[in-house]
Amino acid sequence: MSRLSRLSPEAIRAMFSSESDETLIMLLTIYNPANETQVVFRFADNYTQRITSLTTDEEVIYGVPSRGQNYVFLPMEVSLPAEQDTGVGTCRLTLQYVTREAIELIRTELTKPTKVQLELVLSSSPNTVEAIFPGFYITSATYNADSINFDLTMINLAREPFPCYNFIPSYFPGLF
Repeated sequence: MSRLSRLSPEAIRAMFSSESDETLIMLLTIYNPANETQVVFRFADNYTQRITSLTTDEEVIYGVPSRGQNYVFLPMEVSLPAEQDTGVGTCRLTLQYVTREAIELIRTELTKPTKVQLELVLSSSPNTVEAIFPGFYITSATYNADSINFDLTMINLAREPFPCYNFIPSYFPGLF
């Protein structure tokens, strides 16, 4: 079954209408590589309001409040995986935010696969998740002067060895 059939009529209208009051917003959650339950960053590809808790006198921060969490606006593009019968889908995430701090974070923190979660919400109802894409991991990151690119892949369980033991008398004495 396609994810499109699970979307609300408002979300489908926002996706396919040339002029709509609704906007489909992607929410990106990046977890700590060392602890997959701890959230490190929350980003959104659009904004609905000013985030007053993060705004200072020098900097105004916009974003999307959703389910009690603030997602900071950051221009980004995503190419979602195609629905396939075989293989594991791959996403490409492009952030239009290149600073020395971001590059340093990539070099120091993304040393192993990092769990991410993608969610789609409507601008009029950001607390209602229209679609969720869990189980993706940042497996590689590249950057240049204009953008940062992340490859997001899922763990491919088909490549895991099974069974992990050989059936020999020392491991399975009851078989012999």
